[in-house]
Amino acid sequence: MANHKLKHAAVAALLISGVALAGIYTHKPYATDVSKNNNPAFPSEAMAVKNPPADSLQPITNTAARKVQVVFALDATGSMSGLIGTAKEKIWSIASSFTQADTNTIVEMGLVFYRDLGDQFVTKQIKLSADLDDVYEKLMSINADGGGDSPESVNQGLYEAVTKMDWQNDTTTYKTIFLVGDCPPHMDYANDIKYPKSCELARQKDIVLNTILMGNNAEARLIWKEIANCSQGEFMQVDMSANNLVVSTPYDDSIAKLSLNMDMTRMYYGSVENVQKSISKKTQSMNFMSASDVSTAARRAEYNITTTSGNTSYYGTQELINDYKTGKVDVTKIETAKLPAEVAKLSVEQRKVYLDKMVARRDSIDKEMKKLVEKRKTYIESELKKKNKSEVDNSIDNQIYENVKKQAAKKSLILKGKAKY
Repeated sequence: MANHKLKHAAVAALLISGVALAGIYTHKPYATDVSKNNNPAFPSEAMAVKNPPADSLQPITNTAARKVQVVFALDATGSMSGLIGTAKEKIWSIASSFTQADTNTIVEMGLVFYRDLGDQFVTKQIKLSADLDDVYEKLMSINADGGGDSPESVNQGLYEAVTKMDWQNDTTTYKTIFLVGDCPPHMDYANDIKYPKSCELARQKDIVLNTILMGNNAEARLIWKEIANCSQGEFMQVDMSANNLVVSTPYDDSIAKLSLNMDMTRMYYGSVENVQKSISKKTQSMNFMSASDVSTAARRAEYNITTTSGNTSYYGTQELINDYKTGKVDVTKIETAKLPAEVAKLSVEQRKVYLDKMVARRDSIDKEMKKLVEKRKTYIESELKKKNKSEVDNSIDNQIYENVKKQAAKKSLILKGKAKY
């Protein structure tokens, strides 16, 4: 009931309608010509990979901020409704887990969804981005559908995850792909790029391939292990619910309401397109609140407000209140045409008074949210202690985090703490 009240109050306050999703890249198969082979081969010798060229990856000397790039290649066929639902719930908590490092850590996430030939789509991409609000909005348009036969277009999904994302070309960024699904790849599609080649390319790009098998398909299990082994990744196995462990708290509703209030304070200046971003961001927030429960909203708030990566992408560039507060911009010197409507209509003197009030309002919301987030963390820790240890250890959140933690350490990126929920 609290969630419905929150949604209705937000709609009444803003009267903003939804916007069309954009930026999801849909891919057709590489070839429609399919040659059948009753005895497809899985050439293990093709997994032997050459070391990347010495000059292909560049070191980074500035260690003030480090980057984590994570792409999930997800089976989006009909049997994967539990997986897609988990992805929508967990994107924020998983990203929050990745920010627990000594240095400022910027997290970028991307997604590749794959189905099979004859389905509505073969693959769809959501590009790597630090703006998880944008990633989430596109994720909300994806549902599990299609499939039918056991093999899926795993090869194409994995190949696009390796080659179609904007991976950093350096040796210090931790880069990983999580391949998640329940069926093996088609090995009988004539012009498909087979998974051994993608493994080789991943090695050359310094990308760790991790695999998560949902269910008990024996053929998929062998291939998932082979893919993980090719780049010192990890193989994991979960049930069809993705071992989803969700902990709701008494503070989620209040955090969600405060988060929406904070969202509504964002306003941008500069070009016409940037000024219009204020409306776009508020509309995006409305879409999020309409589609999500308060627990997901609380996870989003924790990530956006309390982490460097989330906070940076949450406000973005040329956000007026943030830049005014830090002294980055002098509001008396900005052309009226380059100001958001709320400020442009005011006199120069009134603008400063207005922005001072907005800074104070935002600081008050931020302070209250951080208090509630700490209470939420304490509550979750208490609830997890009451659960069976194996349930917590085998949860999707913990399995992903512990593997990333171990692999990132090889890049001298030390993650602390436990998985977020």
